Amino acid sequence: MALPTLLVIAFVLVVRVLTLGTPTTGSAEASISTGLGFMWNPEKVMLEIQAPSMNEAQPAWIKVREVVGSEMMAQALAEIDDSAKGSLRLRTITLWEQLSKPRLWLAAASQIFFSLSVGFGLIATYASYLKKKDDIVLSSLSAAGANEFSEVALGGLLTIPAAVAFLGIGALAGQTSLFSLGFQALPMVFAQMPGGDFFGFLFFMLLFLASVSGCLSTLQPGIAFLEEALPTIRKQSIAILGFVVAIGAFMVFYFSEGVKALDTLDFWVGSFLIFIMATTYSIMFGWVMPLDNAWVEAHEGSALKIPRIFRPIIKYLCPIFLLAIFACWMGYNLFSIGSTGLDPHVADLVGDASTGAKPNYIARIAVCFVLMIFTFYALLASGVNRYNELCDQAKGGAQ
Repeated sequence: MALPTLLVIAFVLVVRVLTLGTPTTGSAEASISTGLGFMWNPEKVMLEIQAPSMNEAQPAWIKVREVVGSEMMAQALAEIDDSAKGSLRLRTITLWEQLSKPRLWLAAASQIFFSLSVGFGLIATYASYLKKKDDIVLSSLSAAGANEFSEVALGGLLTIPAAVAFLGIGALAGQTSLFSLGFQALPMVFAQMPGGDFFGFLFFMLLFLASVSGCLSTLQPGIAFLEEALPTIRKQSIAILGFVVAIGAFMVFYFSEGVKALDTLDFWVGSFLIFIMATTYSIMFGWVMPLDNAWVEAHEGSALKIPRIFRPIIKYLCPIFLLAIFACWMGYNLFSIGSTGLDPHVADLVGDASTGAKPNYIARIAVCFVLMIFTFYALLASGVNRYNELCDQAKGGAQ
């Protein structure tokens, strides 16, 4: 009941946001129409400062901040005039330049996998509880459609125009998440609504309940695995997993300055590893099962039929596309092929001689924690006879 009510309130908020006009008089740019325009403008303008470089012919430039709107543009131009000659510059990043970055494709694919709970065992675990005749195709289509509509359409239309209208377009500079921005802008939207206090309380309370239920559901794969891998009851499995989660949470809280630990875990687990696992799922579904068996299994009890055009997409296009993204990311952002340089998260681990960046010990601790957890679960899985039997069955089916 919480999620349908939350969606209804979100629809009401979208209507209210789109009819706000210019709610403040602080700036001519602070309007809903400016926010909508920003959503459809893919180009970015960056203020950059020249950094020491060993190659004088190709000086290194480091981003200072993103420049958004005429007010920030005027401020940036004033800083350039006051700075030493050639030490600051403005650079426009076009849409095609952004799309040429493998890091962007990796982040986008990982975000899709994360939002659909693909790549970290959640869907696979809950799918194991389904009956043979349960409709997988229709359920998957409705879940994916509802999720993307809620995140992209409702979330984007709610947060970005409201943030521009109340906080100014400069508030979007450097933002990488709509989540924190929403907590700043939406209370101001509620203040402009009749009964805003009630709707605000109800919205954030339901959002809290949905978040808690989502967090609990993500723990189920770990609990189910421990119940199968160890001769333990459910309470003991919950205690073991809770201890592991508590260690990770303590590390994030202890190294909270600059959120370096959280940022490192978010990238290597929430982006990189999820991408790897989702790519593995794609290859397994199209090649290991193989696809003919998977196709028959998917249509057991299905009210809809998957168009046959998706067979070559699943078997060839998806794996090739994902592997190409990964290969390009490895080449450009791990081995520094081209001019993009090391990925910042890689530089945190090994340093970057081109910019003089040194390894970050907090990032190394976070990655070591991830490797320890991976090793722990891998050792448990290797000792479970049931998993070995399933692997043998899968190999036999593929042959």
